[in-house]
Amino acid sequence: MDSPGTPLRYRKNGRLQACDPCRRRKVACDHARPICGSCRRRRRAEPCEYTMSTPAQLRSPRASASRTSTTPTRESRPLVSEPSPAGSGGQVEQPMTGSTAVECPQPADGGVREVRGRSRPDDGAALSGHLGFTSFGDIYKEVGNGLSDRDTREDRLPDSSGDREENDIAAQMPDLAPSATTMETCLAVLKSIPEEDKGRALFASHFDPHDGFVRPVGQRILDSLYETYGDCFKPDADEARLAALVRLICANTTRPFDEHEPDAQAWIAQFTGTNIRWETLGVLFTYWELSARNEHLVRPHTVAPRVGGRAAGARLRDVYRRCLEDCSALARRHTEVGNALLLFIYWKRIIVASIVSGDTSLSCWMYNGEAVSLTTFLGLHVDGPKGPYTPTLASEVRRRLLYKIFVIDKVVASITGRPPLLGRRYIATPPPLDLKDDFLVADERTLASEVAKLDDKGYNTNGEGYPITFWRARAQLMLIRDEIFEISLGYEADTSVESLYALKNKELEAAADMPAVLRFKESDVRDPDVDSEKLYPRMLMRLEHLQNLFFIERLLKRHGRANDRDLLAVSYEMTSATLLFWTNMDGLAMVYEDFKWLVMAYAAPGGGILCLELLKPSVTLTDVSISSSDGNLITRSSIVQLLSLLVGFLNWVSPKEANGNICTNCRAIVHRVLDQALNVAPGTAGAPAPDPMEWDFDAAHLDFNFDLLDTFEWMRPEFSWTDLPA
Repeated sequence: MDSPGTPLRYRKNGRLQACDPCRRRKVACDHARPICGSCRRRRRAEPCEYTMSTPAQLRSPRASASRTSTTPTRESRPLVSEPSPAGSGGQVEQPMTGSTAVECPQPADGGVREVRGRSRPDDGAALSGHLGFTSFGDIYKEVGNGLSDRDTREDRLPDSSGDREENDIAAQMPDLAPSATTMETCLAVLKSIPEEDKGRALFASHFDPHDGFVRPVGQRILDSLYETYGDCFKPDADEARLAALVRLICANTTRPFDEHEPDAQAWIAQFTGTNIRWETLGVLFTYWELSARNEHLVRPHTVAPRVGGRAAGARLRDVYRRCLEDCSALARRHTEVGNALLLFIYWKRIIVASIVSGDTSLSCWMYNGEAVSLTTFLGLHVDGPKGPYTPTLASEVRRRLLYKIFVIDKVVASITGRPPLLGRRYIATPPPLDLKDDFLVADERTLASEVAKLDDKGYNTNGEGYPITFWRARAQLMLIRDEIFEISLGYEADTSVESLYALKNKELEAAADMPAVLRFKESDVRDPDVDSEKLYPRMLMRLEHLQNLFFIERLLKRHGRANDRDLLAVSYEMTSATLLFWTNMDGLAMVYEDFKWLVMAYAAPGGGILCLELLKPSVTLTDVSISSSDGNLITRSSIVQLLSLLVGFLNWVSPKEANGNICTNCRAIVHRVLDQALNVAPGTAGAPAPDPMEWDFDAAHLDFNFDLLDTFEWMRPEFSWTDLPA
């Protein structure tokens, strides 16, 4: 809200900007203060507000030389809110997809000053984002005007007079300072940045197999932040210095970001050191927020002891999440086109929202939509090379983000049953190369040498399993899953059974071509040489493969060509593979947050088929030789044992968790199925009466050495049972 003394806002065409209510209603505004004539006629009691969406020029009114402060209204309230007390139930994360309270910058003194090193915003073509084949720009690109093509713009010869004009305009651009409301939000974000020891400890202890960023870049961001501005994040930091840092970050964020910078160090320098942006802080807050969730599980020597216990940790986690959202909103309000850093933040918000609000929540789905929208706006899906490809840090980061968003889009669609938002038919960008993160930030010669060592499919040949190795292989399975979704979630009247069998063979071939480092063996769980960083990707790849087969078998059943043996076998195997996470929780504690969606995404659907087999036995009654791929026989007894473990896993998820209600409902259903299958009186319908005379009590089944019982001293007098704690 603006006071009568606030400088008037002018649009780029020189006309006065209309107030927000008039802009929304698309009616004329007479710009009267404090309430314009149009709003007075509508009996609006609140003063008019003038919110800027782009940095526009401001001019002080003649009748006023000073500004008066006003109380923020509900619509201009600061973004940062007090965190909810730990343990408060019913807390649901609200999506920040609409308007926020972050106001666009204004000059502090209403004048225009020279700003050194400031770049002019890119041309209108860049502001339009990627324009494809059906757009008007594509036609003009063919005739050479290049309205939207980046490469065509780069091929134009520079005009010296145009350069002088651009420099003159850049020199006259106002030094835009954030409004009081935005300043309050920005200061709250800076004050929430942990001190150096705490921030480094949280970053070091963070293990995330879903990390879509190049970790050395994240480390470089962390180092530059504390080396350049470490004094600003101490408890006794000067408020004026923080305010100056806010103005610097806002100014840096408005500068264009070169997405295609070939030099790795120059690409990193765009958002580190004195070029710090709101996206820079947003990247760090993603690490800190996710690390704070598992802080009580990490090794004591990797993180400083927390004061206040888990309650304080929960409050800190809420603060980090709020700052992550604020950095996202601030970056979005200060940039016209977005960039790869903002896309990474959008992608991480999906994961955080799935933990806080649930995988089926509106927040998670809308965040997924925003990430996909920014991906296609930036043109990452058609970012293929026009000639021989020379990988760079910038190009590989863009490819990694594209395929990670493609994968997470299919995961969310699998859980919710909603159509995916990004289809494989629209992606022309090849997958990222299987390169270690350190190679991407190395010199050009080192990077070229490592690229030459890759095989013809783009995988490394040294047998190593990098985070990107997992994502490349997972993306191949998700390309097949996208085909499955076209049939299962779309209308395909001409889908034949032969095409489904061809899809099944394609899935089996993709699993066979998987790198050896990602192939799961049940013995890996007990192998001390296989740590959690290797075990988790292998187990998850196994689940993704089984889920594809599970969907295909269900489609065959829909078309009346189902093989009940195969459907039961893949359901049994998918459920038992998921339960390995729960039965081996100690070795996988660092990813225990994932357990809550793994049980719902993989174990619950497979358990549903097992429940149907118990209620209406069809395979286990007629075929006693059915077994899973690992050779385990599938019987009614083994199904009961597996479902009993599933009940325990579902019960482990607290009802207060985001997915707690869904897990509680699934547990109740499985529990009732077990009761009905086990508590039915012998001889009744649906429960064949066992014949005790058919039981085989031969020596092969009675080879237990009961003499072992004599080795225990059951009546030890020196041990007092009363000493046990109550």
